[in-house]
Amino acid sequence: MKEMIKKYRGSLICSFLVMLIGVLVGFTSTQSMWANVFFVVTDCALVAIIFYDNRNRQQSRKIIGMTMWIIPIITLLYNGIARLVNMGADMENLFMAVIYYGTGLLFMVIGNYLPKVKQNNTIGIKVVWSLMDEENWNATHRFSGKLWMASGILCMLCGLFGESMAALVVYIVSIMAAAIISILYSYLFYKKKLATGEGLKIQYNTKKSVIYLIIAISTIVFTIWTLFCGSIQIRCNDRDFNIEAKGWNDYTGEYSQIDSISYEVNVLQNDNDYRTNGFGNLKYAMGNFKNDIFGDYIRYTHASCHSYVVMNIDGKILVVNGENDAETKEIYQRISEKVSKGECLKKCVSKLSDNFSITCLITLF
Repeated sequence: MKEMIKKYRGSLICSFLVMLIGVLVGFTSTQSMWANVFFVVTDCALVAIIFYDNRNRQQSRKIIGMTMWIIPIITLLYNGIARLVNMGADMENLFMAVIYYGTGLLFMVIGNYLPKVKQNNTIGIKVVWSLMDEENWNATHRFSGKLWMASGILCMLCGLFGESMAALVVYIVSIMAAAIISILYSYLFYKKKLATGEGLKIQYNTKKSVIYLIIAISTIVFTIWTLFCGSIQIRCNDRDFNIEAKGWNDYTGEYSQIDSISYEVNVLQNDNDYRTNGFGNLKYAMGNFKNDIFGDYIRYTHASCHSYVVMNIDGKILVVNGENDAETKEIYQRISEKVSKGECLKKCVSKLSDNFSITCLITLF
């Protein structure tokens, strides 16, 4: 390890400085703190693993350098976005653009270097069939290089379609396909050599392999599920409305406690808005949030819609919406009507009370 540190001392210092700049750029952003801790710990662990593997002493300097620079650059980009958001940039569009184009560029760079990666235990398509056979390793990485380049181009094309859900699905599928097809190619290459008698049969624990496969599939399915799970249903009753939320606590509000209600568009898109305690994914945002307009507020919203019903309930802001503008307008009209009826009833009761008081006074005198 000492030899590797000495060999790559210059790259280590430069990458550390880039990461430090990234951390300092986002230093004032509270939500960036834990992300930066994750980046720093992950980078240290990755460098330690790379330098500890003796095979990497013969690895190309470009490959090692590229691997060392990935996390520092991601750190700089992440904190740069956080800083721009704090300055009033459109967070959602900016974030998605960087994700699409950044991932695409990263995959294209990796795809360019994959064919040059020498056999090792740290970097590359590290499966049992490629690690046990150098020819398999070389063939797999030549094929994977082209595949990852194509996946990178596809990810960047997804960025042209902005907030389209179809683009997001294609983006996720292209990333997963690049990894899964690369592994499948290595296995098929192994089976082909085995069938022609050129390769040796690898003895591996079938039970353990099945367990690993089940864990991998379960992890992928769970990850995809968490990106889209949840639901928000708003029901208007006679005296109150109820928000039934899958993924977070339900909410009940009384019409009599609503001080004001308004219909707003794009009110949450251009401010330093972040979750303090709640649930959020690609479809929903629920729980306690904070931004420059409302301060601390409660939110139950669909990501697909940028129109909102904003209510002030006993001094606390509640923001809700439907899946689209039409549904949001309907929610606004229904709650507004209930609030208006309640206010009319209050005025009538107040007027009757005043008339009754005047009648009593006249009777007394």
